[in-house]
Amino acid sequence: MGLKKCRGIVVEAPASSANVGPGFDVFAIAVEFPKDMVTIYLKEEGGLKVFVEGLDSRNIPDIVDGNTAGVVAKKLVKDYSLPYNIEIRIVKGVPVGMGLGSSAASAAAVAYGINELFSLNLDRNSLVKYAAEGEVASAGKPHADNVSASLLGGFTLIRSYDPIDVLRFDLPENLGICVASPKISYGQKKTEQFRAVIPKLIELDKLVHNVGHASALVAAILTKDLKLFARSLSDAVVEPARSKLIPGYDSVKKSALMAGALGVTISGAGPSMIAFYDLTKVDGDNIGEEMCSAFSREGYEATYICTKPGQGCRIVKYL
Repeated sequence: MGLKKCRGIVVEAPASSANVGPGFDVFAIAVEFPKDMVTIYLKEEGGLKVFVEGLDSRNIPDIVDGNTAGVVAKKLVKDYSLPYNIEIRIVKGVPVGMGLGSSAASAAAVAYGINELFSLNLDRNSLVKYAAEGEVASAGKPHADNVSASLLGGFTLIRSYDPIDVLRFDLPENLGICVASPKISYGQKKTEQFRAVIPKLIELDKLVHNVGHASALVAAILTKDLKLFARSLSDAVVEPARSKLIPGYDSVKKSALMAGALGVTISGAGPSMIAFYDLTKVDGDNIGEEMCSAFSREGYEATYICTKPGQGCRIVKYL
C-alpha cells in the first residue's frame, strides 16, 4: 500500500438500473448518463467530512454515517488504518429516489477513488463489498447490485453475497435504453415501501418462471440477441407487487412497446420505468415521449432520458 503523490482525485460514477426484470438483487446495468462526480481530497486536518451539491442535494445527508459515500470511506479508513484526513465532495448528477442507483453511484466512486489514491490494490469483489456497505445508509442493507454496475460498468450479476462474487458482461452495442421518471413523492422511505410489498413466500411456478427468464437473459447478453433479451425481462415475483405502487404502470409499458421498445420493466425499485430498444432501428425519443404522455394521463409529470449501456467508474483527474 502506498499513497499516490497527489492531494486528491476526481472520480465519476454512472447511474445504474438494478433487477433488469427477473434478476432481483442480482442483475444490474450501468448507463452512460447520468453520472455523479466525486472529489476526494487529502487534508492536513479536519477528520473525515462529506459535502454534497448538485441535483437533489438537499435530500441527501452530509453527515458521514448517514451518507453512503461517507460510510464507505469510514470503513476503508478503519480497515486499512489510513492516517489521513479526507474530505469528500459529491456533485450529484444521478436523481435521488428514482430507481437509478443514486446512492450507489456515490458509494462506488469513493470505493474506487480511495482504492486508487492509496494503492490498496483491492480486487473486483472487494471493491464491490466495500461499496455495498455504503448502501446500508440509504437502504438499510448492503445491496451489491447497483454498486457493482456503477463500479464495473456493463451488465453485472451477483452470483453470491456471502462471499461476494460478481460477474460482468458487455452488453450489445445496439442496445438503446430509455428511462422515464415520474414526479411522484413517496417520502424519505421510498425504498423501504417498495421492498415491503415484495412477497415473503414464492410459489414454485413463479420461481421456475424467474429462474428460466433470468437464465435466458444472460444467454441473450452472451449471444447479443436483443429479441431474446426483451422476452426474458418478465418477472413473476417482484414486479407484479411493485407495479401497484406506480400509477400508470400498464399504460406506460404499453405505450413504450407501441413506440418501438422491445421490452419494458421497472428500473430498480422504481418509480422510473426503463425501456430497451434497438438503437439502429428505433428513435428512443419517441419512446420517451410516449412513456411521459402515459404518465401525464395519470396526472403525473414525467421526464425521460435516452442513453445506452455505460462503463464503470473512471478517474477524471488527479489533483
